[in-house]
Amino acid sequence: MQLWRLILMQACIGFVIIGPVDGQSPGQLDSTGPMLLSEAVVLKSIPSRVRTHLGNHPIGREVRARVSLKNSTGLPLNVRFIDPDCGCLSVVPKQRSLATDGTLSLSLKLAPSNKIANVRRSIRIFFQESESPLVLDVDVRIRGPLGLSQTTVHLSKPDSPFTVFGRIHELGGQIERVESVRGAFLTSESFVQTSKSFKFSATPTFSFGDVEDLVRIHYRDSSAQRKIVDLPIILRFTTPVRFLPSTLNLDQKGSSWVGTARMIVVPGKLKMPVNQLEFALEATPDVNTPFSDVTVQVQRVSSVMSKIEVVIAKVKHDQTHEKKMIQAPFPPQLLVRGSDSQVVGILKLVRNGEE
Repeated sequence: MQLWRLILMQACIGFVIIGPVDGQSPGQLDSTGPMLLSEAVVLKSIPSRVRTHLGNHPIGREVRARVSLKNSTGLPLNVRFIDPDCGCLSVVPKQRSLATDGTLSLSLKLAPSNKIANVRRSIRIFFQESESPLVLDVDVRIRGPLGLSQTTVHLSKPDSPFTVFGRIHELGGQIERVESVRGAFLTSESFVQTSKSFKFSATPTFSFGDVEDLVRIHYRDSSAQRKIVDLPIILRFTTPVRFLPSTLNLDQKGSSWVGTARMIVVPGKLKMPVNQLEFALEATPDVNTPFSDVTVQVQRVSSVMSKIEVVIAKVKHDQTHEKKMIQAPFPPQLLVRGSDSQVVGILKLVRNGEE
């Protein structure tokens, strides 16, 4: 009799351990709100990768969904472990054993998001019958009261202002503030809102390449409650030449200022040989600046990278003329020009020790 009690206790303990994945119980998924249902996802082999789309969901609300996996591998399967790619996602299987033609039902709960975008979460499902997992990609489109008219902005010059245009779907309130989440741009105070649209001006904080950022908009809804919405945006420089570092610190050698940098050419974007590029100092408001003579030596390192040495020397004048120019500003930038004198790259300049 004691032996049977011991066996029964071990079986109960085993059931508790094998129970819901990651220590979660089905009751944790129970909450009010709509339940999104996906079409059955056919599982043909393991390992493999499959995908399902849950449709649209309102911003700022928890996503609750049920996904079904149809076992078409021809073999019975037993769930060993489930591993979501984010702590914001809870996954609970209805059962752990699948017959040859059975269906695995998964209950999902995804934390609320303020980001208006197509959100993708990946779930790795490990079965006893395979060391490699099944990867299930789950997509859901988060919709909200605002959107951008253009999610990719093309930039030609660093520090040049650009304008972002947006649409208002169902705001019913007032936009109060706009900012960059990842610091790729700085907004100005020139913000305009109408009943169906909005726009604002900004300047980039970087000088080459592509940066993915979020436009964070603080607003009040129709009930005067403060809310936040994040809109994905890509800032993309179109210039084919960039520099590392993007700001060149120059050291003084005699009456000249000298510095070296690496010049990177984006493959396929520059339509002329590197040795035919022209280099010139950006013109300053004072045309009599004493620093107007620049020499650039280009040493080819690879098909995409060259090493450049920049030498900026004073132009010789008589003493009277030089006294007038002594307070003239130092050239702020070195411009790289291609065919038709088009600017294809910009290198910022600063004398060592100066801001």
